[in-house]
Amino acid sequence: MKHVHIGELDKEDLAVFAGLRFSTPWSVFDYWVLEPGQVRTVVGEEKACEQGYVLMGGPVEFTSEPSREGRGEQDELRGRNGCGPGFIVGPVGHDHSLENLALQEVGVLHVGVDLSAAEMAEARVDPSPRVGSFDVGALKWRTAIHGGCGQIATRHVLKPEDFSSTWTFLDHAVLDPGGSVGYHYHDGLEESFAVLDGEGLMTVDDKTFAVGPGSMTWQGIGQGHGIYNPGSQNLEFIRIAVAQRNEQYTTIDLHDDLSSRGPT
Repeated sequence: MKHVHIGELDKEDLAVFAGLRFSTPWSVFDYWVLEPGQVRTVVGEEKACEQGYVLMGGPVEFTSEPSREGRGEQDELRGRNGCGPGFIVGPVGHDHSLENLALQEVGVLHVGVDLSAAEMAEARVDPSPRVGSFDVGALKWRTAIHGGCGQIATRHVLKPEDFSSTWTFLDHAVLDPGGSVGYHYHDGLEESFAVLDGEGLMTVDDKTFAVGPGSMTWQGIGQGHGIYNPGSQNLEFIRIAVAQRNEQYTTIDLHDDLSSRGPT
């Protein structure tokens, strides 16, 4: 089980979870802080890798340009209320630059997923980045999932067909008060939750701990996990998931809505 708060990360050590060993092609999971006016560039030719960015604020201007030659494409991200959070997945094989246009710091989660030679050959030729915001108004409410209680509003913001790599899901969700994502695990899939708003209790490997805005969790293959909102306000979070290559990922429910668990 791994749990950190991004406000406590060492700005000189970019890795969200130090020493994390991936079991999937997920190869980069870093956190940056962009100062007002700061530009950060990621070189696309350093490795065969699909790279995306989850923005905790904004606005941020994103520029992509083929690593060797060609004209760049630009798109400015303005998230909810003009300040994020939102996401960008850049074109494969392009250099990516992000410039903070805000008057305050903007946190950025940098995700990289390695590509096989075959995946690289078939990578998207469309040079346009996939850019958007985590819009609560776009979520659809339904009965809680994985044996949970209450209600959850969810959206697959990006799905498997939206990626060139085995990056599988970028999801956005809100749990209502008293709602939970029931205890479950995945075969063939690694994932992380990032809490955007609200307070809750996360359980991973039978350990329960409090989470709030800025909390990041990591769930490896076969690790039981779920999240419960015991409070009076909505709990909003995102999910990043990457699958093993050439393996079928599955979800196995463990028949526990987590409502009776407290911090351990």
